[in-house]
This record gives sequence, C-alpha cells and structure tokens, in this order.
Amino acid sequence: MATEALKDMPPPAVVMASQRATARLVGVLFIVATVTSIIGGSLLLPLDDPDYLIEVAAHEDQIILGVLLEFTLALSVIGIAALLLPVLRPHGEGMAVGYVAVRTVEATFILIASTTALLVLALSQEWGSAGGVGVEPVGGALLSAREWTSFVGTLIVFGVSAVILNALLYRSRLVPVWLSLLGLVGGLLLLTSAVVQMFAYGVDAPVALQLLAAAPIALQEMTLAVLLIWKGFAAPSATAANREPGRGSG
Repeated sequence: MATEALKDMPPPAVVMASQRATARLVGVLFIVATVTSIIGGSLLLPLDDPDYLIEVAAHEDQIILGVLLEFTLALSVIGIAALLLPVLRPHGEGMAVGYVAVRTVEATFILIASTTALLVLALSQEWGSAGGVGVEPVGGALLSAREWTSFVGTLIVFGVSAVILNALLYRSRLVPVWLSLLGLVGGLLLLTSAVVQMFAYGVDAPVALQLLAAAPIALQEMTLAVLLIWKGFAAPSATAANREPGRGSG
C-alpha cells in the first residue's frame, strides 16, 4: 500500500515547480493588494471632505475607480490566503485554516467599506433634490460605518492575519527567519497601535501615528513579495519537513 501511495505522488520536480509558481503568484498578489489599497484610498479622499456630498458628486468617476480598486484589494486578499493554504497546512493545519478564515473576514470588511462608498455616491447624486432633506444624516451614518469597517478590517483583522502568517512562516522556515520575525513584530505593533487608536482617538488617529505603526509590516510584506517572486519558498527545515500534515495545529 505504501509503495502504491508513493507511485501516486507527483515527482519532486513537479511539486517544486508548482510551489515556485504559487510563490510568484502570491508575491504578485501582495504587491497588487498594497498598490490597490494605497491608490484606492487616495481616490476616495473626497469622502473625507466636510462638503463630501458635493465633492463626491463632482468626482463620480474617481469614486467608482477607487471602489473598483478596493474590490480588487479584497479579491487579492482572498487569493493570497487560498494560494497559501496548501503551502502552510503541513506546518500547522489549524493555524493555516485560521489564516484563511481571518483573511476572508478582512476581505468582507473591505467589501462592506467599499459598498458604503458607492451608497454615499448614490446619495450625493440626490443632493439638492427637495433641498437634500434626510440625505446628510444618512450619508454621515454611511461614512461612519465605512470608517469603522475599514479600521477594523485593515488594522485589527489584518494585524491578526499577519501574526498568524508569520508565526507559520517562522515555524516552517519557508522564508528567512529574520523576515518572519519582522512580520511578527510588525503585526503585533499594528494590533497594539490599533487598540491604542481605538480608545484614544477612535478612527481619527493622527496620520503620522498610523504611518509609523504600519511601516514595519508594510516593509515586511513588500520584501516578502519580492523574495517570493525572485526565489520562491525556501526548503523547509528538517523539523517542519518531518511534521506530518495535520499535526501541530498551533
């Protein structure tokens, strides 16, 4: 039986080629997620204007493009998790599945935030009719919902996913140890800062504080992306290689 099972297994060269292709695609998706997050958020800045209903209506195409980029961000997040699942599962199935679940939650929050932006755009187009009665309070509620869903999704939930991912990368040695440790520190820093921001500032924390907290994990993700595209995953450590699939669920 064991011999037959071995015969059914793909050749090592095929497995390595498959993991190499997966690593490249994951690296590309990390870059796509970062770029769409930055550009999409920049295009949606009219939502932060005091006269947001007027500004959003005047920049309709810009708002739609920003929302489409955020949709792309959400799809990239899910794609990264789905592609990494078979790679990470042998090194801790419970944590690997948990990573996929957390990133799915993150993508859901991003999609909710993007949908509220579209609803604000629809409201802005009604601004002026009947004097805009009832429009502004609804728009304010939608913007508040967008701010909180974006805050929770891109800071708290993403921070949790970063900690899980880099704990698995540290365990498996699929990337250099220093890189996974940087990711762990960056994820924990982002989580800590998110909690501090939530209680001290709400969702309106100073931009400098937000950038400082996000810098380490942003640097780590871009370094990881380049490494995966350039070299792919490293051969796992002896301990990780000998761990049976499904063991060590973390």
